[in-house]
Amino acid sequence: MKREPYAENPLLFYPGRRLSAEERRRMDSYDIEISEVTLDHLIYSMSRQIETNFQTFYTVAESVVGEAKALEIANQIGRRYGGTGYAKLLAVHGKGDRGSPRMMALYQDLVHSIRGPKHAAALFASHDEKRCVVKRKECIYFSEDKPENGKYTEAFELGCFEGYKAADKNLLRVEVHKCRYRGDAGCEQHWVYAEGD
Repeated sequence: MKREPYAENPLLFYPGRRLSAEERRRMDSYDIEISEVTLDHLIYSMSRQIETNFQTFYTVAESVVGEAKALEIANQIGRRYGGTGYAKLLAVHGKGDRGSPRMMALYQDLVHSIRGPKHAAALFASHDEKRCVVKRKECIYFSEDKPENGKYTEAFELGCFEGYKAADKNLLRVEVHKCRYRGDAGCEQHWVYAEGD
């Protein structure tokens, strides 16, 4: 499997990933003065807010409409979220509804690079003529602070996969080999475009 050339660029970095555990703790507990806030702090905080909003939404949804409806909502959000974004990328590249492992790798790398330091842990996807593979140790949709909400991460991601398949007629399936919501130490997902290893 190969990666795109930009994956080998040693100058690529992600603001916020460089923050120490102590600096992240300070941001999370608001134990920081405005004069100390850097770009790394801001990017980390904005990314963390995405994760917090995600978790808060599902916790509230479950308490208001029950678990079954909250899971359905998570799935439908994922379907729209994944499918819409990927369809835009395919359109920009003139592919219509016919993607490929390389197009999926480009999409995965782009979205993982623009949604914060925790999401950037998924960089970089690899691909060959049959599949695109993404591996990561962290996931912005899974919270270590609320592992019981992993069921919503799963429902959301399954919805994303349905959305990808609706946007890309060449995509056969998505295989989840490992995932944080299952208790694994990291995630590994395969977007399969042709049968065989």
